[in-house]
Amino acid sequence: MKIKFFKNFRGALLLVLACFMYSNLLATSYYLSSSEGDDHNPGTAVEPLKTLSQISSVALFPGDTVFFKRGDRFDGHFVVNGSGAESNPIVITSYGNGAKPILTGEAGAANGGDYREAVWVHNNDNIVFENLEVHNERLITRPGVDEAEAYGIHIMNDQGVTLSNFAFRNVEIRNVYALKTVDPANQSAFNAFNPAGIRIFSSWNWPGKVGNIDGVLIENCLFENLQRLGVHLKLPGANNNTGNDSLNRIANVIVRNNEFHHTGGTCVLPIRTYNCIIENNTFNYPGSTLDPRMPGRGSAVWTWKCINTVIQYNNSYHVRGILDSHGIHVDHDNVNTFVQYNYMEDSEGGFVEILGGNLNAVYRFNISVNDGWRSNPGWVNSNHTIWLNEKAAGGSIHQSDSSYIYNNTVYIDRDFSTAIDINATNTFIYNNIFHAINGASMGGQQVVVKNNGTPLYMTNNLFHGNVNTNFSDHDSSPVFGDPVFSDPGSGVAEGYLLDSISLVENAGIALRGPAIPGAGHGVFSDVTPWPEVDILGNLIEWREGQVNIGASNAKYDVVSSNNEPGFYPPAKFKLFPNPATDVLFFEGIRDQCLAEIVTISGQIIKQAVVKDTLDISDIEPGYYLVRIEGYIAKPFLKPEVRD
Repeated sequence: MKIKFFKNFRGALLLVLACFMYSNLLATSYYLSSSEGDDHNPGTAVEPLKTLSQISSVALFPGDTVFFKRGDRFDGHFVVNGSGAESNPIVITSYGNGAKPILTGEAGAANGGDYREAVWVHNNDNIVFENLEVHNERLITRPGVDEAEAYGIHIMNDQGVTLSNFAFRNVEIRNVYALKTVDPANQSAFNAFNPAGIRIFSSWNWPGKVGNIDGVLIENCLFENLQRLGVHLKLPGANNNTGNDSLNRIANVIVRNNEFHHTGGTCVLPIRTYNCIIENNTFNYPGSTLDPRMPGRGSAVWTWKCINTVIQYNNSYHVRGILDSHGIHVDHDNVNTFVQYNYMEDSEGGFVEILGGNLNAVYRFNISVNDGWRSNPGWVNSNHTIWLNEKAAGGSIHQSDSSYIYNNTVYIDRDFSTAIDINATNTFIYNNIFHAINGASMGGQQVVVKNNGTPLYMTNNLFHGNVNTNFSDHDSSPVFGDPVFSDPGSGVAEGYLLDSISLVENAGIALRGPAIPGAGHGVFSDVTPWPEVDILGNLIEWREGQVNIGASNAKYDVVSSNNEPGFYPPAKFKLFPNPATDVLFFEGIRDQCLAEIVTISGQIIKQAVVKDTLDISDIEPGYYLVRIEGYIAKPFLKPEVRD
């Protein structure tokens, strides 16, 4: 159809508006119920459709919504047959009451075997998935489907154009298994084995066929009991200088506020992404072997040939695996990778892992607790506090350049030894706390430092306990002493505040490290170029040089020599995590006094005149100080707890 306009701008505008209104009026809602539906029905809420095959045959258009009935299970293969528009996406969601509807690819033998994926999106875009549960435990082979493949939701672009805007909200993905498994020590087989909860894939770019996927949001989702991967993002590459850095990658990715429990491999694996932020997620048992079909080789997140990646405010627990399996690691040939504000505990492989070919790999303001206990008699340095490896993609030798490791708190209080291996160029290690007690030996396996003719900038680190002097001797201005952590073993970042900050307060070097490209814009709109606060929200005053050593920049000391009668040494009280008390009791206050509740960064959030008690029921969970007329008093907590 051709439309011509002859000197009638007003008419053209009216036609565009009319078309837009018409498209919205035509938007259709389709309802499905496996328990009450019939494929001969019109697909209304009163008369729903029944099967995935039926809805897969329906052409979908911008603004259409597909509703699956809560409490129902839908076996088979859901093909999303159509694209939405940027301002008018296709929405796949649920209706009714009860548990989320379950969509599975488990068609079984009677229906030709189990599908490769439960939900298939091929060369369509502008699609939202929300309020669903997806499974795909493949047990029965299907002709034409590789037995090593299995996905929950599978997005594929292979038509040489850019597909945009995929959102996943409040989706639960469980029990995704292929028919085969793999030996995690077989590197090539392991790399090729990629069952995933959500797979987002764009094919290789060639001259005349250039495309990618631009715009992915995964938030408030649950990933549980997955054979290898939670989220897998991949564009394999480009040929003959086709495209550019962004076109040859999955672009503008947000993965936030999700939970991952027992993935047999990595929770989030970006391969060739451009502008990706992974934040506020919980990673629990990456590299799990809960099911014998899991390969058991983790790292909560690892990046490969990515550009501009921020991984922040995540909690990673119990990473397992015979290789890799650090909390968060930077694999080969990435540019501008920022691992900041994360809490990592009990990672079998270790804390810092930066492999070859990276530029500007940064670990800052993280807390690492008992990471690096792996024991492999055939590999003396199988477990690391710090590992900068020189081997890049394809086995080539390419040292990483400009790696920054600063203002981290690294704590070990278990009986194991780690290695520290650095083979890189222009490495910066400063303002860290390295703390090893109770039989721990940081660097006890070995210490190897090779800076390949470039400076090693190592200064203003604090060392306590059994830290190999072959490492600490590289520090040009070391600090030694016990920082005395407030509540080690608590499993949260707040437990690694310090009871005394006399050793660390303003003792760091005021070097901010690299800036995050694109900070303040796009997926990084809420990210600052450099850290302005620490992991707990305390202000960092770089310009004034008021930078602590370690991950906490708190300025209030909580140990004091003040022994004035009637007052106690200062003490924190804990309102995190819940439940917590509603009332503080005080002893030794001679008269009514003005009390202040103060955050660890010094912000006064409550003032009251007190004698014996103070109501704190309106205080949010967190760590605070109590000050009384210029002193810090010891609070006594009422035993009752909040509901």
